[in-house]
Amino acid sequence: MSGQTKYRAFISYSHDDSRWARRIHRALEAYRLPANLVGTSTAHGLVPKRLNPIFRDRDDLPAAGDLTASVRTALAQSDVLIVVCSPAAAASRWVNQEIQEFRTVRPQGQILAAIVAGNPGTVAGPDGAGDGCFPAALLENGLPESEAEPVGADFRPKGDGFRMGVVKLVAGMLGLRLDEIIQRDLQRRQQRVTTVTMLSLLLAVIMTGLTLLASSARSEAERRKADAEDLIEFMLSDLQDKLEPVGRLDVLDAVGEKVVAYYAAQPTRQLSADALGRRSRAFHLLGEIESAEGDLESAYEHFRRAYDATQQLLLIADDDPDRIFEHSQSAYWVGYYAWRQGRLDDAEGHFRAYRDLAGRLTEIDAGNTEWLAEFAYANTNLGVVYLQSARLPEARDSFVAASALMADLASRQPDVVQAHVDHANALAWVATVYEMTDGRDAAIAARQQEIAIYEDQLSAEVDDWNIRRDAINAERALARLLIAPGADTPAADLQIALAILEATSFEADALLQRDPANGNWRLTTVRQRLWLAQARLLAHDVAGAREAYLDASAYMAHPSWMADASARIAETRLYAALVEARIFVAMGQDESAHLRLDHLMTSLVAEANWQTEFQYGPYLYAASANELADLELRRGAPAAAETLRSHMVTMLTPISSQLRLDAAMEFHRAQSVTALEAAEAN
Repeated sequence: MSGQTKYRAFISYSHDDSRWARRIHRALEAYRLPANLVGTSTAHGLVPKRLNPIFRDRDDLPAAGDLTASVRTALAQSDVLIVVCSPAAAASRWVNQEIQEFRTVRPQGQILAAIVAGNPGTVAGPDGAGDGCFPAALLENGLPESEAEPVGADFRPKGDGFRMGVVKLVAGMLGLRLDEIIQRDLQRRQQRVTTVTMLSLLLAVIMTGLTLLASSARSEAERRKADAEDLIEFMLSDLQDKLEPVGRLDVLDAVGEKVVAYYAAQPTRQLSADALGRRSRAFHLLGEIESAEGDLESAYEHFRRAYDATQQLLLIADDDPDRIFEHSQSAYWVGYYAWRQGRLDDAEGHFRAYRDLAGRLTEIDAGNTEWLAEFAYANTNLGVVYLQSARLPEARDSFVAASALMADLASRQPDVVQAHVDHANALAWVATVYEMTDGRDAAIAARQQEIAIYEDQLSAEVDDWNIRRDAINAERALARLLIAPGADTPAADLQIALAILEATSFEADALLQRDPANGNWRLTTVRQRLWLAQARLLAHDVAGAREAYLDASAYMAHPSWMADASARIAETRLYAALVEARIFVAMGQDESAHLRLDHLMTSLVAEANWQTEFQYGPYLYAASANELADLELRRGAPAAAETLRSHMVTMLTPISSQLRLDAAMEFHRAQSVTALEAAEAN
């Protein structure tokens, strides 16, 4: 480190990569250089024992108001700029500005790249399109791509991996040859893994011995118990920190099991508060491991037992905010895994506990925004369970309460973008339930509020493409509400819907061009085109509808779409079939429409849970039945048409109060036609 600099390095990263930045920061500052290299001279100066301090703005910025000045000063006082490279970083204007500023204030300074995601062989476009990971400012203008790639390390699993990536950064920072430190580093790592593994085995033996000697003298037992508690604390803290970086989850799993077995041998009523806390953390650790391995049932069971432990702690100190918060988190995780397994009653009970505990926290400290957010999230979770259980008034009350809490949070944190996004998301749930409880106008008003929040955030120089995606989806939802009456849609509403869908379809195109591999963005783009086709059909623009449908079909031809077997993709394919059939009808190709609709209804009936698995399943079924019945009438088969509509009415009557607006319109249309035909027959 030169006499004019304060930091060994400055880490520049996108907010989306903050986890990577923290890991790299910790690894570099903790790295110890081999003793035989310390003090040797390189082109970058003398090799130090440690590489600290390293600047990372989330940790090192002072409590000053001038962020730009603080960053500029830190850049000028840093020997090296390390850029965490990913598609998010390539799109971040702040990362690009930090690179440009470093080159200005430290023209001889060194820049290293730490690739964590994306494709280093692809250069991002000027608008961030593509999966390139290098910010534009990092690449030298005018050089071919192969020559322009910056020096650094590839932290991706298919590249250098995390540990080797750190070693490469160290070599680059100090001007050392990689082979000068890599062998020494590998030896040290092997020694660490061997030491930690042996220590784990030793701890297991000690704990087993302590259990066998539990009947010995009281003083000796108490002393050994204290030793065991110290060892357990080590296993749940320091040992976990040491094992995770070297990938020894098997040992970590065994650690949790040993702790659980140790406490299982002791009556719960005899455990101290500290012991109960360690027991809870052990169960939580096992739950996290099981969840990561995809075993939801085991994860649920471990989180449930962690819940029992935090409940015991709360009984000891029922007015302690920390205990209340810990128990609220346990309640959430048990409820979440119950919900993921479809256990709605179990999920409701634990989500209720989560809400009540979070509510108690807000009563203790009404100014704590973190606790207020927990209270809002808890209301949303309950609302989702109520909605899935068809308890619409309770769902509405929960979503409205969550929206009010989120609005309060956003007003307290006007500069926190996520607070406003959370408020918009809460309004989306309100609009969803309003369709079934308060009607079209109330749902439209909620969607307009949601869109206004997104527009306000995007107009405040926030270049966040995920917010853009959410805004596009909200506008499509508004357009769907506007044209929900179908053929009875007012002309003014139809024109508004068309204007919305045409504009947002182009925005969705830009979204997908930015990241063609993003499945969520491709789904957004396809749905925009399909709803645009539907609106154009209502406006009798058959050619425009066909064009929009063909665009959607082209987007659906992508390999990633074809390989996706999720329910949301399957539902969108079915909706595309309905739009295609309606276009055939509008073009006078009744036979093609009949074949498409018949196949669509067969597909729906084959899906056992189409009413609940698909968000718009009832609409697809009702609309397909009405379209097919209309075709049967034109073919001179009124009995077949009446059978289709009657069967559809019978199927949907039990859930008629839960139908969304467009599905309800199709349902009531079938009811009216069936009643009229019955009256004419009499």
